[in-house]
Amino acid sequence: MKDIRANAFANMLVKLLNIVFPLITTAYLSRVLSKPLYGEFNIANTYLNLFVPFATFGVYNYGIREISKVKDNKDKINHMFSALFYVSVGCTLITTLLFLGCIPLYTASPNVRMLIYILTIQLVSQMFYIEWMNEAFEDYSFIFYKTFIFRIIMLVSIFMFVKKSDDIMIYALILSLSHLGNYLASFIWIKRSVKFVKVKLSFYKRLYRPLIGLFLLANANMLYTLLDRTFIARVGIPEDVSNYTNGQNIVMLIVGVVGGAVSVSVPRLGYYLGKRDHEAYRELIYKGSRWFSLAIAPIGMGLAVLGTQATVLMYSDKYVAGGIVTTIFAIRTISWAIEILLGTQVILINGFENKLTKFYFVGGAMNFMLNSLLYANGMANPAYYVVTTILSEYVVIFLEYSFIRNAKLLDVKPIFATFAKYASISLGFVPISLAIKYLYPVEMSVSGPFLLSIVMIIIACVIYYVAVLWMTKDEMFIQAQSVIKEKLA
Repeated sequence: MKDIRANAFANMLVKLLNIVFPLITTAYLSRVLSKPLYGEFNIANTYLNLFVPFATFGVYNYGIREISKVKDNKDKINHMFSALFYVSVGCTLITTLLFLGCIPLYTASPNVRMLIYILTIQLVSQMFYIEWMNEAFEDYSFIFYKTFIFRIIMLVSIFMFVKKSDDIMIYALILSLSHLGNYLASFIWIKRSVKFVKVKLSFYKRLYRPLIGLFLLANANMLYTLLDRTFIARVGIPEDVSNYTNGQNIVMLIVGVVGGAVSVSVPRLGYYLGKRDHEAYRELIYKGSRWFSLAIAPIGMGLAVLGTQATVLMYSDKYVAGGIVTTIFAIRTISWAIEILLGTQVILINGFENKLTKFYFVGGAMNFMLNSLLYANGMANPAYYVVTTILSEYVVIFLEYSFIRNAKLLDVKPIFATFAKYASISLGFVPISLAIKYLYPVEMSVSGPFLLSIVMIIIACVIYYVAVLWMTKDEMFIQAQSVIKEKLA
């Protein structure tokens, strides 16, 4: 069995690639492309994302869970892989036809329609999206190298072919072909280890209920940030959608690195449950949550105090008004992180996807009602829509906590305690940043003083955070010191 620390490191590198390259491309595109056209691209992409869950049909999460349980049995792997791949192909083809048939309902804008046609390539490519096999086999090294190669190809292509303000169609085509190539590479790689076999129709009756549950689970997630963007697209202007999307992308790109280190434990957790080793399962969850909270709390709060600066740095001062959206999304990272642990690593991995789906739909219904209230009053400010999602997610967390406690799946109090501890420490970033901004005011445009201000705030907050952990003799901080000393020895 592969070292989970090596897996975590490799997956963090993948997430890091997913930060560095978008930072480069986004900084370039936001300065080259027309602001209205970039907003229309975000609208078309929003419509695409409404259909993607229908194409994947819950196969990703179900595949990781089930393959992880049987990865010591070659015949069972081939059988499950074949069944899930056939489901993916069928669902992707049906969804693509529906997506294209509904285009007249989306918009009358010729640009948005053409962008939708181009982005359809990404929808078709979902049938080859079998990364769940690589994750179940814990083959994160391959995922890293493959991702690096296709990111390089996409970056070079963007710099070569996207040079004018109206090159949005070329950018959409490069993005879509990169997705297709990435998925095809994974498909070809995994086919070396597995083969297609015949699957009886009766077997799909067994898949019906869990796949429907995970399908609804995937669609329930659409009732949050994706629903927000859909409402904003209807009531606001393209720039409002961009401000929401930009803020979400900045935060999720960065916190996704830490989230990636935690996500590698999902196949291992499934393996432990398959072996009925509940002690190892609990130990891994508690250990992972402690490391997760140690890192995610300061990252989230750091982004919150630097929301406007991060937006300007990544998207230019044309999007300075979206800084508040980035700040609110950064504040959301704590609830986002807790929900990942409770929802994915406790409820979903234990096979209660139907319960989790209900919780998501309850929160999603609340978000829909709050969004409808904003829409009815003509309110297009994207910051308000982020707040509705945060409130709805806290409802979901409460429902998840109640279910886990009543079903006696896990004692989650230690998880909440560690998040509360590190979040409280990170609140010290607020007065530190305010003091530096007061003593060293700068204009919100990329310049030497602007960058110096960011560096000063980051250094001051890091020193404060490390000092507090050291003075309180924090257990995780001491462990981190020991690991670093071992590596340097």
